[in-house]
Amino acid sequence: MRVEDKAKLLFADRNKKAETQGKERLLTPDEEEALIKDAQDLHQISELNRLNKLFNMASFIMLDIQTAYLHFRLAEGRLLTMLTGMILVGEASDALSQAIYQLSTDGYTEEQLEDKKYQKEVDKKAEEYNKKYKKNGLTKIYDYFEPSLREGYFSTKTGMLSQPNPLMQRAFMMVIAEVKRFKKQVYSSQYVETKARIPLLSDKDRETIRNFTEEVNNFVNLDSYLGLIQMYADFADKGMLRSDNLSEPKFLTAVKNMKKATKLGKKARVIVEVDIEEAMNKYHD
Repeated sequence: MRVEDKAKLLFADRNKKAETQGKERLLTPDEEEALIKDAQDLHQISELNRLNKLFNMASFIMLDIQTAYLHFRLAEGRLLTMLTGMILVGEASDALSQAIYQLSTDGYTEEQLEDKKYQKEVDKKAEEYNKKYKKNGLTKIYDYFEPSLREGYFSTKTGMLSQPNPLMQRAFMMVIAEVKRFKKQVYSSQYVETKARIPLLSDKDRETIRNFTEEVNNFVNLDSYLGLIQMYADFADKGMLRSDNLSEPKFLTAVKNMKKATKLGKKARVIVEVDIEEAMNKYHD
């Protein structure tokens, strides 16, 4: 039997034991011992040891993949919390503004509200109510833009263009970093299996990676609620928002091309390959 076939049987047995917490296995102890003895007789032990080293590496990398995915979900959760806060505070502020307007115009007829004299009175009342009822703590933190655009559309009193909410920018770029970290671990797993030239992970682990990758890709494609973020790129393209000197300089370029922003670059892949080769050489030394 080829050494690769022996390794496949031995690794499949280990994966089965790991999945069932040692309750089930594919080989009996005698069968496992016979495979190893046959490898010794055929001078296959050196290669079997090399494959075993790669199997152990693949097992540890699988744990790293799970950890990287967890970090991605945590970062995505922080971004979702930020976006939810922006939406809720924005709607609450709009509702309060409407209530203040109704309160300020109470007692005036429609004809009076068309008169500039009464309009000034209403504006003065509205300003007083705003000072009394509107507190800008949460509104400032969860505003869509900085400086705020609540006093006018896509312009400010200072004439300086606004930028997307800085806290949201930071939360978004943190998710980008975790996506790349996850992809790095997946690539590590793939490279180790390339070195082994045989499957190392169990079918269950492969399915787990596929599910993780699908959820990560949903973020990369800005599915569901994340589509809201694309509006910033559209506004910036039309000159309605600042596109340079952002809190996170790469924010807009990432939104415009998510696949490029989350791609595992050649340098990162080379680092993965070098690390794995060094680990293997250290083992042989």
